[in-house]
Formats: sequence, structure tokens, C-alpha cells
Amino acid sequence: MVWKTWKRQLFGACLVAAVVVPLGACTALGELGGGLVGEAGPLPEGLRTVDPAWIDGLSTAEHAVSADGTTITSTYPVVPGAVGFTVEVRTTMAERETEFVTGGGGGELKQHAEFLVASGGVLGARVVSQADGRTEASTHWYDVASGEALPWTALLNGEKAIEQLAARVALALNKEHGVAADAMPEGLPAPQDELPASPENADPVVVDPEEAWRIAEEREGAPLADLGFDAAGDLVVAFSPGEVAEEEVQVTVADSEPLLSRFGRTARQAVVDGEESLSLPSDDVPGYTIDCDRVPCVALTFDDGPGADTGLLLEHLDAYSAKATFYVLGQLTEHDPDTVRAAAEAGHEIANHSWKHDNLATKSGEAVREDIDSTWKAIEEAAGVERTTVRPPYGSFNETTQANIDYPLILWDVDTLDWQHRNTEKTVEAAVSGTQPGSIVLFHDIHRPTVDAIPEVLSKLYAKGYHFVTVTELFGDRTLEPGQAYTRRD
Repeated sequence: MVWKTWKRQLFGACLVAAVVVPLGACTALGELGGGLVGEAGPLPEGLRTVDPAWIDGLSTAEHAVSADGTTITSTYPVVPGAVGFTVEVRTTMAERETEFVTGGGGGELKQHAEFLVASGGVLGARVVSQADGRTEASTHWYDVASGEALPWTALLNGEKAIEQLAARVALALNKEHGVAADAMPEGLPAPQDELPASPENADPVVVDPEEAWRIAEEREGAPLADLGFDAAGDLVVAFSPGEVAEEEVQVTVADSEPLLSRFGRTARQAVVDGEESLSLPSDDVPGYTIDCDRVPCVALTFDDGPGADTGLLLEHLDAYSAKATFYVLGQLTEHDPDTVRAAAEAGHEIANHSWKHDNLATKSGEAVREDIDSTWKAIEEAAGVERTTVRPPYGSFNETTQANIDYPLILWDVDTLDWQHRNTEKTVEAAVSGTQPGSIVLFHDIHRPTVDAIPEVLSKLYAKGYHFVTVTELFGDRTLEPGQAYTRRD
């Protein structure tokens, strides 16, 4: 991780070729050229941020953990109708959480997101991570029309444009801030007396998301990653006081115009226009917020409850901000709806484990349907949650079972055998040693030794950088077919 200390002390300078001049020389938008449309007049300096209260259903979620010598607080937006954006912001934070925890140094990590734009078919956010007086910040973008989450590289017209921007920034740091060539932030070239010529009348490219992500991955930790626009449409790159200066480098509209992709120009115009409206394709709240292809995830699952110690289990999970999936029995749910409701209200997933743990492979198709439907009705009455997945008792099913269950069948790849040995230490060992990224771990919360094992399971997997997610979150955007069995996320 490349940490940057962030302090927004804006210096208001424009780069024109290799010359640094006062912001006043930028004049009004109409005089800057480059095809930008906007109103004349004085404008605020520096990277522009907004508070998009106009987004219908916008909410804020928090992931908070204070355990094992570390404290993590990550606050992120949840945008209905923009799953890719929500997932990109949250997953960026999750990546930094994993790196922070596995670094072994302890301490406190605080993360939040600032909106850069939320209009004109574009969403943009700046993810800020602070730990031990150091800060890392990067910008992340979303094209509403395509539904694609995009990295900072998508603002620019390919690798040549990135290199040209890097050369401009290096020259500004050298001339304006006295940064020597051998003291440039890693990733910037030595400053040159003459800048490489920008192509005249360069056509902005249509962004290829895969290519943009490839370039971003190759340039991970690049000093240009904290990239956005000011209210005038100037391109803004933020730098850390510890690296170079307590300031931002701005590249004027005229000079940045040839460097921007088509999406970059759209994003810039959206920032300048500052409209307080955003049309999204739906108002559906994202069903998951984390990409388990990018960070290590595990789904802890608990069968046969609710039990007498399920309430205690919820407390253990809450200490790590861990979300789990409870495969409950309909009969017990009907008897103890309050516990099931409490689990759902805590953010856990409530799913179907049959009415009273009969072997579904021994039942007729009609009996299977009745059993599963009765259980769903008990769950809905207790917790009001959507129907998601089914776990057949004993992991037993046949073709008749599959043909008569209209939901995915979820098994497991890590069996703690807690129901058999009922030994806390053995449960911990089986869960921790068997878990791999994408695992589904089987527990039974009706046994107290299992519940007593969970704090140590959480602690050891947390130290390895795992994120505790529900089964639905584990599979994310993957389509699970009704009646098909799944043991893990591959």
C-alpha cells in the first residue's frame, strides 16, 4: 500500500505547458477552450466534492471492528440502482482493511468516501483511508449508461496520455515546489525542460473497461490515482505533504483536454455543470457490497437453529462486524420468532433448512414442496425477509428434491463436524485450517461448544484478512440456478 498524507491546502495554480501561473490567469470557462461548457465567474479552487442528497434512497453503511489490537471503521455509500459503484467503493476499502490487518502492526484505520460527482450520468467518489497519521486516497468512477465501475485511468486517453500527465505533474512539482528529480514520488518521471507535445485535435477514446482496469492494476499505487476535477474543469492531482508539498497540482482545461477519454470529458462536464439530479436504472438496493474475487471472503453458516445460545452467537459475530447465514428449521422458527428476527435485524441472512430436519431425499416431490414452502412462510412471518437459498438436511438430496425446490441448494466445503465431537478446540481447528477464500463453513448453533468456538474462529480468520459475508454476498453477481447444489465460491 502506498500511503499518502492528505491535507487539502489548495494553491490555485494552473499549468500551461511548463509554466506555473496564478489561478486568476485561467480566466472564465468560456475563455479556456477545449470544448467545455460552463458559466463564467470566480469558482472555488481544488478537487470538487458534493453532498448528493438528491439521490433517492441513498444511505450510508458502516463496517466497524475493534478487536485483537486493531480498530477499523469504514463508512461507505450504498446507492440504489448502482450496484457496481457501491461494490467498487466498499471493495476498495476492504482491500485496504485486509492489508492493514495482515500487516500485523495493529492500530486504527478510518475510511470514508467523498462524492466527486453524482449527475450527468456519472458517479465519482474519492476513497480516503487514514492510519497512524498517514493517508491514502484514490478516485473511483461509474458510468450509469453502461453500469461499469471504472478506475482513475478511465478518465484518460490511454497509456500515452497517462505518461503525458505524469510529465506535466513532474514539471510542476519541480518548478513550483522545488522537488528535485531524484525526490519525485515513485511513478513520476524526472522533470524535463520541454514537455512531450500533446496531440492536436486528439479524438477521445471510448473507454474499454477491461483495458482501463488492466492499466490501473499495472500502476497500482501510482501518484496519479487521486485524480479528479475542480469546479472550473481543471484536472486535479493530489499529493501528500510528506512526499512533495501540502498542495494539489492542477492542469488547465486547455492542457488536459487532449489527455481525457470520452468518459473523462463526460465526467468533467458533469462536475462543472453541478446539476443536482441523477437518473439511475432502478431503485433496487444492492444485494451485496463486496467483490469476493478481490478480497478473501468466507461464509460462516449455522444450521438447525434457532437455539438457546443463538443470541450469544449474535454478540460474538457483532464484535467483528461479521455477517453469517442461518439455515433455520421452520418448526423452531415458529416457536422462537424473536431470535430469528433479531438475527435478520443484525444484518444476517436467514435461509431455509426444512421444517423439522427430515431427509428430503426420502420425500415425494409434493412433500418436498410443502416442507420448504411451510418453512419459508415461518421465516417470512418471523423476519419478513426475502427467500434466498435452501440447505437440505444432512446435505441429502436427489433428482426429485432438485426438481421440486425452486431455490439454489447450498452445501459446504468445510465441515467442522461440531455436531459429532461437540468440542470447542476441534471446531476451531477444523474451521481455521480448512477455510480458503470462497469457503462455506458448516456449524450448528444449537451446540454451546460451537458457539464458544466462534470468537477464536473469528479472531484467527480476521488476522488472515478474511471478510465474513453471507452466502448471498459470497456469490455476489453470480447467478445461482434453482435446484443446483453449490459448495463454495470458485
